[in-house]
Parts: sequence; C-alpha cells; structure tokens
Amino acid sequence: MLNGGQCARCGRVYFPPIGIGCENCGAPAESLVPRALPTAGVVFAVAEVNVNTQGTKPFSVTEVVLAAGPLIRAVVHPASPPLHIGDQVRARWHVVKRNDAGADLVEPAFIKSASAFGDSR
Repeated sequence: MLNGGQCARCGRVYFPPIGIGCENCGAPAESLVPRALPTAGVVFAVAEVNVNTQGTKPFSVTEVVLAAGPLIRAVVHPASPPLHIGDQVRARWHVVKRNDAGADLVEPAFIKSASAFGDSR
C-alpha cells in the first residue's frame, strides 16, 4: 500500500498526499484525509534515462495510473522485464541507498505483474 490522501469534499485522490488543500475543488487542507492506495496500476508512459547527475547506470522511469485514480511517476524496478504502455504493474519497495546512519532509503518502484493479470507480453 502507498500512503496517499483524498479530498472529503470532491473525492480527488492524491499521491503523494498534499497539505495545502484540494487543487481540484478548492477545499481547505482539513478536508484532505489519509487514504491507503493499492499499488496496482497501468503504465501510461515509460522512458529510459541514460544520462544523469548521479553517474549511475541507465534506468527506466514510468508514469502509472493507479487503480485508485492518481497518475504517479516512479522508477521501474530492476527485476522487471521491459514495460510498455498499457502493461499492468504493481509497486514494490526498492532500496535506493543507505544513509549515513545505516538506514535504507526506499521508494516505490514498478514491476510488471503478468502473472496477476494474465499478460504474456
């Protein structure tokens, strides 16, 4: 699950949650309530990043429309086969790096979920 938010007035779902009020209907911040979002979704766009300021090897990023509604951007999980527009995916937690205190920094990364949706591509 991802920790998102939802406007109690109009129902708009957000990820990540926002604290300034609903950008859809203008409801005040206190109208936004926490909401757990399932990690399943559909690939809207995907791109490979070959040059970046961190000097890491190429990686892919994707935009996914979550089943709960919002479109989010995240990296493609290293264990995933190549993604295509329309593929069904699920997020997994992916360790990005370890901080100076030894704690892992994690973020959601999407992986193709062929077995869950019967996609053979």
